[in-house]
Amino acid sequence: MHELALCSVEHDGRTVLSGYVRTYDDGVLWAGTEGIVRGVAEGELYTLRVLDDVRGECVYVGAAARITADTVAFADVELLSTLQKRAVARVAVSVECEGFATPAGTPHEEGAAPAADEAPEGGERPVQFTVLDVSAHGMRMMSQTALPPGSTVRFVFPELSDAFWLQAVVVRAQPSRSGTHYGCRFVETSPRETDALFRYVLRTQGAQRRQQTLA
Repeated sequence: MHELALCSVEHDGRTVLSGYVRTYDDGVLWAGTEGIVRGVAEGELYTLRVLDDVRGECVYVGAAARITADTVAFADVELLSTLQKRAVARVAVSVECEGFATPAGTPHEEGAAPAADEAPEGGERPVQFTVLDVSAHGMRMMSQTALPPGSTVRFVFPELSDAFWLQAVVVRAQPSRSGTHYGCRFVETSPRETDALFRYVLRTQGAQRRQQTLA
């Protein structure tokens, strides 16, 4: 269970190790790291925070029983809590995107979305924006284009390995000096697309946590 899921090891509220779950079976969780294990001592109790694509965030407690250069075995692991992060997990990013926008009140033709290199149809117009944070269900973006609440934005998020169209509805707008910030909700996303977004959020959170640990 949890194989290859992102895992952080905490002690006294501080992250001492970031890595992934190698195996978890019969109350023993083996955590691996890409670097060298530091800050973990055998016999001490630690909090294990596992971010699983399916189960969400699972928090365990266990004692460090064996330490090698790049792995730690935690014994007598007990589950403390679970949190379905699919609905709430969000990560701060800065991703430049291009797509098509339909401002609120503009007629929009129904039908299949055109390919990425096709000209916009109906009331759509090209739009450029920066995604500031993203979750499986929405995003916050910044753009110089005026998009009143109710407007829709259709785009391909370049950070995902699978290139599919996402559609977001603007639910709020907040002006700033650098451009207007828009809170958007994804609509008409398939389970596959939602899963891809959630996995991206977890991967990016893990990478950012590792960078913070190494800094």
